[in-house]
Amino acid sequence: MFLFRIFLLTLSICAAGCNVPQADDALPTPDENNIIYITATPPPVAQAAPTDIPTDIPTLPPPTPTVDPLKFMMTGERRLLNGYLEEAADTYSTLLGYGDALQPPARAQAAFRLGQATLRAGYFQRALEAFSLFITEFPGHPDIAQAYFLRGDARLGLLQWAAAIADLQQYLSLRPGLIDSYVYERIADAQIALGQTDAALTNYERAINAKRSLVPLLILREKLAQIYLNLQRHADAVAQYDAILAVARNRPYRASIAFTAAQAALAGGALAAGVERMRAVVENYSGTATAWKAHDALGQHGVAYDDLQRGRAAYIAGDYQAAIDAFNQYTTTHELAAIPADLFLSLGRAYRQIGNSDAAAIAFQTVIDQYPSDPLFGDALLERGRTRFLAGDSPAAIQIYLAIADTYPLFEEPAGEALWRAGYLYGTNGETALSRQVFTRLADNYPDHELTTSGLFIAASAAVREEEWTVAEHLFARIASLASGQHQAGAYLGMGRIALGRGDEARAKEAFDLAFKAAPDSYSAARSTDFRLGIEPFQPPAAWRFDSDEVAERAAAERWLRETFALEEQGELWRLSAELNSDPRMIRGRELLAVSAFAEAATEFEDLVDEARDNADALSSYRLAIALRDLGVYRESIIAAADVIIASRSGTFNAPPFLARMRFPAYYIDIIQPAAAARGIDPALMLSLIRQESLFNTFATAAAGEKGLMQVIPSTAQYIAEQLNWQDYQHSDLFRPHAGIAFGAFYIDEQLELFDQNAIAALAAYNAGPGRAYDWNALSGGDPDLFMTTITIDSTRHYVQFIYRNYNIYRALYGVEGA
Repeated sequence: MFLFRIFLLTLSICAAGCNVPQADDALPTPDENNIIYITATPPPVAQAAPTDIPTDIPTLPPPTPTVDPLKFMMTGERRLLNGYLEEAADTYSTLLGYGDALQPPARAQAAFRLGQATLRAGYFQRALEAFSLFITEFPGHPDIAQAYFLRGDARLGLLQWAAAIADLQQYLSLRPGLIDSYVYERIADAQIALGQTDAALTNYERAINAKRSLVPLLILREKLAQIYLNLQRHADAVAQYDAILAVARNRPYRASIAFTAAQAALAGGALAAGVERMRAVVENYSGTATAWKAHDALGQHGVAYDDLQRGRAAYIAGDYQAAIDAFNQYTTTHELAAIPADLFLSLGRAYRQIGNSDAAAIAFQTVIDQYPSDPLFGDALLERGRTRFLAGDSPAAIQIYLAIADTYPLFEEPAGEALWRAGYLYGTNGETALSRQVFTRLADNYPDHELTTSGLFIAASAAVREEEWTVAEHLFARIASLASGQHQAGAYLGMGRIALGRGDEARAKEAFDLAFKAAPDSYSAARSTDFRLGIEPFQPPAAWRFDSDEVAERAAAERWLRETFALEEQGELWRLSAELNSDPRMIRGRELLAVSAFAEAATEFEDLVDEARDNADALSSYRLAIALRDLGVYRESIIAAADVIIASRSGTFNAPPFLARMRFPAYYIDIIQPAAAARGIDPALMLSLIRQESLFNTFATAAAGEKGLMQVIPSTAQYIAEQLNWQDYQHSDLFRPHAGIAFGAFYIDEQLELFDQNAIAALAAYNAGPGRAYDWNALSGGDPDLFMTTITIDSTRHYVQFIYRNYNIYRALYGVEGA
């Protein structure tokens, strides 16, 4: 019901100012690209299944006395879990057609599940009929309250506002004190649609006063504030914004809310209060784009700040010409002694942004000449070189950078960065010998500089490409002596490869072991393991085995937990404690899951996971990982399991297999394996990719519109739908596990074909596009480690490295050798 909830939000904020559609109006479809948060509820629009039902969906005969209805029920549950909603509905309908021969408990479950499946698929009338059947035939069933709630949601989808309110109120009478906040909000949404504004406002206030987690509460307050604004009740809107400011901590968010509150006050005629609020935005949130908007608003009310503050605010907001005008005005009305150095630095950067490199250079030089002891002196030095580089004059930029290092060697930060920039530019110009010379100078003069390791890696990679093995080995050894963690592991990996290439297997093994020890969960450790075992990147084992003896492995994990965290508690540790079991967030989360409010439930559970981590409570994290897995809340379960391993200060390979599998699970393997097999893809590559993309949250949505388990973007998904002949494709199809996996499998298979089964290049293409990946692959000559050094987008490099790491862990946990 997520997108339908967005629709109700639109109705709510329109209040008296919008025309509310009547029951026979078409339901508007919101723009899905505007939904940028992780969600957990599929949209309520009818979903068309592809023409060819995948082979993992068995075709069952109608139930007969010789066909166990339990088999049908299990098939329906599997279809529902995997997103085959229409097929699941057909299964439950078939069971209901079994008539009196079906035992009442099974009939009740079939009716309830039929309602859930059709509601999630957007077939509101069928859902209404299913829940009505359930309510009529099983009035004493333990799930009767949830049936009323869900029938209310179906009626909201049918725009049957009054009937929906009645069902939701019935839920409240049967299950009070659990998720009242969410129920009151739904009732209020329906009352807004009916034009019952006063009653709606009362219920919104009830929703606020009832219990829910912080982020949903802030969203609700913003929603109510907007309704008050549409009703011209500005003071009430301001009160809601002030309530948000009383608890919100994110600075940009606070700035936005404070600015909106000031606007509301001004719109309501409270000019003095509104102006004072705008002043507070300027003064409390300088350095944000919102501060510049506040400056502009104050100017419209005749309140002017000095040009220095205006210029700073304009620059941060990206209004560079306004910043230039304000800064120049300030310099004409003040003596040099009263002008801070940051004015000229920002002035130079603003000039550069509009393409005036000469004026930028003059501004930077002013800082150098007039403020030699200012902390920004080094920044001004570097900006002169950057300005020449951005103007397309790399040789001039290199000379400026080298002059900085020669002239100001005692200024470690700018001098070290200047050397790095010079070495980098030499390298991009193909002058590798000069690049190496400068990076070596950087390491000699400033071994502790934050860019020294990066420079040496660039030099070492260039030496490897040119097969200067002795030089490369020396550079890697130097990195290993200076760095730690992943950087040190990367250096040992390089040393191991070189030793292996010259036949020194003992030295290679020593280096690979050191890489694993330095950062056991890193890409470099994974690559080192492959070299030690003599296997190629992404080489699968002889076979995969995705089942395990959970009881035995869990017992071993709990022995490890007791030893690692000095736990004295007796009995099985995995069961939720009384405290966790009775925590209001746990109670609300479970109830929200029961009524298919997945997004709201995930927020409640996420609060619990975060609190356990913040309290360094590894035992609670362990318990939550298992409980949330069993509830199907996979993302939060994985995070909780990871928290346990991280708290132990050991890597995944050193953790008990049970915990490692919780951190790297094989959820949806029953549809991943056949989808992978159909295309000749390693199922563990799919698992590794899904874990990186979505943490197995099938309803994940990202900023660019990526959706589903494998985070396919809308434009790519449309193309894939055409290739798959997916009938009546909608982007919301990707929220269904089987569809998200089918689309992702198609796209990664296409990239594997494009790059001759080079999985590393294919993954880079999956993330950053095949064009970029083609260039990187050409530069690296197909060498996977050199490929990593050629990737120019840091996020893509990390993406590929994480998936490689994931794969090696999956291979260790689920691979079977010698089968």
